[in-house]
Amino acid sequence: MSYLSTLYLPGAVALWCALAFAVTAIWGYARALGGDPAALRFGRNAYRFFALAIALVTAILFLCLYLRDYRIEYVYQYSGNDLSTFFQLAAFWAGQKGSFLIWLFFGAMLGLPLVRAAGRDEAPVMTVFLFTQLGLLLILVRENPFIMLPQTPLDGAGLNPLLQDYWMTIHPPVMFIGYAATAIPFAFVMAALWRRDYGNWAARAFPWALFAFLVLGAAILLGGYWAYKTLGWGGYWGWDPVENASLIPWLLTTVLIHGLYLERARGRFRRATVVLSSLAYLSVLYGTFLTRSGVLADFSVHSFVDLGISGWLIALMLFFLGGSAWLVATRIREIPSAPSEDPLLSRGTFVVLGTITLLASALVVTLGTSAPILTRFLENPGQVGPAFYNRVNLPLALLTAFLVALVPFLTWRGAASWGELLGKARWGLVAAAAVAVLAAILGVHDPFHLLLVLFASAAVATNLTAVIGLARRGGLKSAGGYLAHVGVGVILLGFLASSAYDESVKVTLERGRPTAVGDLTLTFQRFVPRSATQKERMEVEVVRPGGSRYLAYPSLFVNDRSRQLMAHPDIRSFAFHDLYLSPLEYDPGERGGRLLLAKDQSATRGGIEVRFLGFDLEAGGHGTTPAASGPMSVGAVLEITRDGRSERLTPIYRFSPGGEVEFPPVAIPGGGRVALAGIDAESGAVELLFEGLPDLPGSPAKLALDVTRKPLIQLVWGGLYLIFLGGALAAWQRYRQALRHDATAAGTR
Repeated sequence: MSYLSTLYLPGAVALWCALAFAVTAIWGYARALGGDPAALRFGRNAYRFFALAIALVTAILFLCLYLRDYRIEYVYQYSGNDLSTFFQLAAFWAGQKGSFLIWLFFGAMLGLPLVRAAGRDEAPVMTVFLFTQLGLLLILVRENPFIMLPQTPLDGAGLNPLLQDYWMTIHPPVMFIGYAATAIPFAFVMAALWRRDYGNWAARAFPWALFAFLVLGAAILLGGYWAYKTLGWGGYWGWDPVENASLIPWLLTTVLIHGLYLERARGRFRRATVVLSSLAYLSVLYGTFLTRSGVLADFSVHSFVDLGISGWLIALMLFFLGGSAWLVATRIREIPSAPSEDPLLSRGTFVVLGTITLLASALVVTLGTSAPILTRFLENPGQVGPAFYNRVNLPLALLTAFLVALVPFLTWRGAASWGELLGKARWGLVAAAAVAVLAAILGVHDPFHLLLVLFASAAVATNLTAVIGLARRGGLKSAGGYLAHVGVGVILLGFLASSAYDESVKVTLERGRPTAVGDLTLTFQRFVPRSATQKERMEVEVVRPGGSRYLAYPSLFVNDRSRQLMAHPDIRSFAFHDLYLSPLEYDPGERGGRLLLAKDQSATRGGIEVRFLGFDLEAGGHGTTPAASGPMSVGAVLEITRDGRSERLTPIYRFSPGGEVEFPPVAIPGGGRVALAGIDAESGAVELLFEGLPDLPGSPAKLALDVTRKPLIQLVWGGLYLIFLGGALAAWQRYRQALRHDATAAGTR
């Protein structure tokens, strides 16, 4: 069999065309570096064809997934007949090949507005940017998502049950947009170093850095909410290596935008921002290597196994690391930078200290995440746990909150003394002290935790005051940074309350018996069987203080395809906490009233004799023909003998095309009930369930739950929203400034 015969040609041809156009665009832009306008137009048009080809490749793979074309190996691996169209499309990025393709697609699309935004630096910026795209494209060409199977299966292997969730359709694409966006500031700074033009790149790169910051932050928010709300992992952040691989670029991008802010305002930090722009993009490549090379396969449930691309990823990292390191090393001394003349109590000094703090946090997370690699050659390689990250990052969080709290009252010239500075911030500090006292009354006694409450509350109060002041003066559009800092304070309070002071109790509930759990009363009511729209669920009545009650429905079921046990919590949000009911185990119990009978067989239960006479296919009003539009049913004809008197009863077993099952009980003359609980199709036997008869042994059904109260968890989500909103305002402001800068530069020329 030839190589071409193993490929789905429309997709493979489009992929190879994309490679050809990418190389052609690089050649055109490289020639344009000498000032050739014709070469510039050629490179620009070639890039547009490259973007079109990537869009075509993406559309073809989406179409193959939508049509369930199992001839294609990738479609077979990650889709199946039982998947809805919704999850069928989400299967696009479930594997390595689809992930790289969607990453490449978003990068190609972002490159289209970048052509215009780059201005007179289009040729060098697009050359560097195209090299970042080419690296991904070469991996994709090698892995080719259009390899075909020798035979066409009737069904696919299916999507991992953990990924069959609404958030799977949103979180990964947003994350890949953020990854793609980090390449743009990198392209600007590499172009500036290449051309030795250090005056304009920061203004042009600033909006893109803010965009990357926003999108990466949104991806982390969505991923945390997915883990917390749907998957039942018990928390929004577990310091998993793959989670950390997305956090590091976001932290470095946060440092970068503060460095760019300082450079624009004071002409300082220029050399540092050059390095930071490189590190932000390189951290994305390093995170990709960690998660997709297989090195973390034994340490993270998110990690991909090695599919033979680790060497390619290492080569890609080394190429950009070596190229950027060479340019930085040979040009760094040429970059002009204003001398550090800011006094200690000034905005410039505090911004520098803040960036150093965030950089230290990024370094800590990077080292911790790299532990499996750093210990690879030891006898027992391993990773660090959440305790390490929490212990090391707590002092850094304290310092961050302290700096953020005082920044609104600092000027570039600086304050005369600490007394003057604290005097300006007195009302915010008084409010923060009141919150800290309240926290101590409520049970926060750890000194570090109290300090964090004090500083974080101060950050909220002082920055909110600044936002309100700007709003009153009509300058709300300039309040983005302060609003984001309010979010920082809020999220730190949420982190502390929801993680350090959550309350978790494991309890086993007997069906029908109320059980006290703290100030709650829980009663396991019943097992709810699977329906057309719902998986198996457990109905639990929750009685809260004051007598209010509601029904909770934690879910525990076995995935039909993988046979994995799946659990989804029931989460209810209240004013100051979330109540989190996560199912651990379900025991149906032993029902002494259960009886298995073959045709013409009899047995005794609870003082009565039961004989199974046969089936009644017309019982219940519907036959068993598959053509029936409504529920189908079958009855079991029973002869019940009690005290010498015999009666015939016909309990029914009803089932719908969607899989919902019912077996309503039938009253027995003289007391008690009987239900047809099951049918053995192979032997023709029936399973009967008796209730209300004397002397029925057995044990009740039991449900084991993890009952967790997460205080102030809403502050985590609210803080992230505020950071996102503040960042969006700041990004819009910097974009408008970049446009004015371009207009001014054009007028000067």
